[in-house]
Amino acid sequence: LNRVEAHDELTPLVVSNVYVSDHSKKVLEYMKEHVGDESFVMSTFRDVEYNRASMCISGTPKAVVSSVLKVVAAALEKVDYSKHSGTHPAIGAVDHVNVHPLRPSKDLKIAVEVAESIAKRLASDLKIPVYLYGAAHPQGKGLAKGRRELGYFKSHKCGTLKKKAELKVMPDAGPRNNDPKKGVAMVGACPWVMNYNIPVTCESLSQAQILCDKIREAKGGLKGVQAMALKNENGIEVACNLLAIEEIGPEDVYQKLKIECEKLGRGTEMKAPYVIGRFPQDVLSETIAALQAKE
Repeated sequence: LNRVEAHDELTPLVVSNVYVSDHSKKVLEYMKEHVGDESFVMSTFRDVEYNRASMCISGTPKAVVSSVLKVVAAALEKVDYSKHSGTHPAIGAVDHVNVHPLRPSKDLKIAVEVAESIAKRLASDLKIPVYLYGAAHPQGKGLAKGRRELGYFKSHKCGTLKKKAELKVMPDAGPRNNDPKKGVAMVGACPWVMNYNIPVTCESLSQAQILCDKIREAKGGLKGVQAMALKNENGIEVACNLLAIEEIGPEDVYQKLKIECEKLGRGTEMKAPYVIGRFPQDVLSETIAALQAKE
């Protein structure tokens, strides 16, 4: 698609979130400069203690692919993963790119095509080992499982993938050897994911992890909820991915966690939660308006 009739409801639109292992405002601004036509920055987020940032890009499939590749290349100019430190796990300079369908909202086929295009080009053009997940993976491997195989959840404690070596897990695309300056990237297609974080007052990370286990779907908690306990500028927080927001949204998680905090006792309290990014209907409306403004 070259030019877009934004009011045409048949025109597919997608969203991609790019996660970079650096919190610098200058890096985010430099990435923004590389976002091309018919794609738009919907939101950004950065956290000093995590030493991590993200950028949400929406638009037509072709435009999003082009912008994501340019944005990742720009990030690689500024970020050296081998020197990274932070309280959030990381396995690369740009270690995660996801793609969600925006219009039609449930058409994962379009999201898969975009994710596969991004993965192929990251591997061939930027020489990044890429691991697929979600609907983009042949067997539908989940993000958490893929990360676990790569040592992601302990990476901020033991320097995962910060030495040049042959990768133990064969990438789906790209070089077999790890470049410690770049690290690796996971690229996937999935329904809309919301990042929802709740700072908590508790004695330790292990106590916060008890709370995480009470709400995580994998432990019998709420549907579509992934959670881990992290330290950042807010102290300790329960960081969640909400994978089924049409069924289980932020308020559901908040109420469940409130009950579990009361059960746990020991001075465990919740602080004001926050959402990273935006709701899909708002992103869709703004993307259409931005495309119409270009017509």
